Amino acid sequence: MLNKKYKPTAGFLYFGTIMMGISMSILAQYKGDFATLWHTDLSGVLNVIGAAGLGGIIAALITGRLSDKFGRKISAIIGNVIQSIYYFGLLLSPNVTTAYIVAAIGGGLGNGFINAGSSPTLIEIFPKNGSVANLMTKFMINVGQFLLPLFILAANSTGIGYRGVFITAGIVYLVLALIMAFLPFPQPGEDVKGSSKQEKSGKKKVSLGTVALVLIGYTSTAVFFLWLNTYQELAVQYGVKQPSILQSIYAVAAAVSVLITSAIVKKGVKESTILTWYPVLSACSLLLALVVRQSFILYIVSALIGFFAAGGLFQLAAALLAKMYPELKATAMAAAGFMSMLANMTILSIASVIVKSAGANGQSLILVLNIVICIIGTVLGLIVKKEEDHLNEVN
Repeated sequence: MLNKKYKPTAGFLYFGTIMMGISMSILAQYKGDFATLWHTDLSGVLNVIGAAGLGGIIAALITGRLSDKFGRKISAIIGNVIQSIYYFGLLLSPNVTTAYIVAAIGGGLGNGFINAGSSPTLIEIFPKNGSVANLMTKFMINVGQFLLPLFILAANSTGIGYRGVFITAGIVYLVLALIMAFLPFPQPGEDVKGSSKQEKSGKKKVSLGTVALVLIGYTSTAVFFLWLNTYQELAVQYGVKQPSILQSIYAVAAAVSVLITSAIVKKGVKESTILTWYPVLSACSLLLALVVRQSFILYIVSALIGFFAAGGLFQLAAALLAKMYPELKATAMAAAGFMSMLANMTILSIASVIVKSAGANGQSLILVLNIVICIIGTVLGLIVKKEEDHLNEVN
């Protein structure tokens, strides 16, 4: 059977998403070290973190089509090699300009190829539970984010420092690329063979709901990415002694969210319902942090943001797009990925401007910005839900 044949492949792809979870926030944990290395300040490092979005935008324009045309394996191999270059390149960058280029090409392009190789493959390996299979990539990302502080503590205790951490991660990606070269991958569209001609064609008009799903790629990513890379300074303002604990709380809550969300999707709850309600609850959580300026509240908010913002909204939106275009999964999912990478690139640049211009009030304004993004995400979810309900009535 298809599932059994490709289970080892699925296992390593999921391990790759654990590494992706580590990659998403590892640079933020060493902002001070890299600011010194690159002769810049906090704002400069935030710009480098956001630069991955630039490469991701380029990747989204090409990786989906390459994956659908030439297969998932080549995309996975290329992605892991580029990610390795990203880790080594940041350490070798003599200044912030070079680091920005490395992050744009390495981080963004590498993640783009990995996504184009892994997410469509997992949906094809588990065709009856495509949404859940893609949602579980978020679970593995959260596992990586949970493990990251533990790795940092271990690195500090052994004295290898941030350089040792980045070198280790680069080596892991090289090993993953080698393993991928020997694993079997399904052919693009293998899970839809035998379907009706209409189902296989994948040719559907672009509707308002489709556009909303693509735009959710931006909002769903921006909310948790902005929190993940700016909570450290907010925690210091609120008097949290060990801000890294907040990330572990966030990651555990996000992982629990994925499991619960997967369960309720299997029970029949529509993805569009989740895409509508989770952003509302995320906005309420951020408002709580804005109003109650006490250290204890950030522990609660970190859990709530982890659950409602980082519980796999992007993966659900991408899976819905893949269902709409079964033979062009990677291309369709890349459209949402394009917006996700745009969020990576722009949202931290906006945060950087806010930090520079607003001074002590910068962190509060970042919370306001995030609340606005949540509200926009809610509106987009309502559009998807309304169209889905209309189609169900027609059918």
